[in-house]
Amino acid sequence: MALPGSRTKTTDMWLLPEDEILVGQRIRGALPDGAWLCSQPGPAGLHEVHLHQTVEQALSCGGVQAFLLLPAGAAAPAGVVTTDGVTARPELRHVAIAQLLCSRRVRDQDGEVFRAGRLAVRWNEPDVGPETHRLLTGQTRLVWQALRSATRPAAFTDPTGRRTNGQRIGAAAQDLVARTGMPLTRGGAQRLHLAAKPPRH
Repeated sequence: MALPGSRTKTTDMWLLPEDEILVGQRIRGALPDGAWLCSQPGPAGLHEVHLHQTVEQALSCGGVQAFLLLPAGAAAPAGVVTTDGVTARPELRHVAIAQLLCSRRVRDQDGEVFRAGRLAVRWNEPDVGPETHRLLTGQTRLVWQALRSATRPAAFTDPTGRRTNGQRIGAAAQDLVARTGMPLTRGGAQRLHLAAKPPRH
């Protein structure tokens, strides 16, 4: 159950690497001072963590996910190394993090499936105060506008034929799924299939 004042937003999405690059470019266009933490494997402190200028650099460094510090331009947390090109304000503390979790093509007993990634953010309004809450709300809106501009609405049918909406898919990912018929999943056992005619923006 969400805490009183908790603000969350999450969107499941299917992206190939070229789609991720486009999403990152659009977010950077909306928030030029935004910077991304890489996500290193293993326990905290096992590997050096970096603050990167682009989501592409963060994913190349860390792998399956990257984290956008909000407000944009916030300084890196203690122990994080800031890389070249990052514009950060030492006095600005991050109070929220947007997660970009990569989609993954995985194999199970039934063959290859395309597992959804997501874009998600959360903060607690009483903890940040009204002014910062307004700033985070505005910057989050820009991030999701950038996501929508770089992807397409995704409509799927489940095994019963029921249609589900509200997710996003990149152009390259949609081409792959349409060409191969690869089923999709949102992380559970249920298999989804891309509807023949996804809705327009």
